[in-house]
Amino acid sequence: MWIPKAISENSGIEQPFTAQVVFADGESVNLAGAQGSGKAIQFLPYGIESVPPNGSRAVAVPTGRTLCVCGTQTEGKLELEPGEIGLFSSGGASIVLKNDGSVVINGRTF
Repeated sequence: MWIPKAISENSGIEQPFTAQVVFADGESVNLAGAQGSGKAIQFLPYGIESVPPNGSRAVAVPTGRTLCVCGTQTEGKLELEPGEIGLFSSGGASIVLKNDGSVVINGRTF
């Protein structure tokens, strides 16, 4: 309960902000934005790895000395219904887990 109160009172806890990915590799993401910039660590669910493309928009959360990227803006490349999950690469490969239990891999339904 104290965290939202501290943030709302602007008591020195830094706020999350959006920034543009300038460069990313498998270890870090470099960001540039109006509210801050620098090298950040990316946090994703266990088992998922991603290197966001340059120019994508990311949410950055300052945590002490570390800047953390907790996600990038969705691109709407996959037509998903509520409850479905999709993965895609910049090269065009895709996997969609459909609500009916089927899996669509590169446009082919299984």
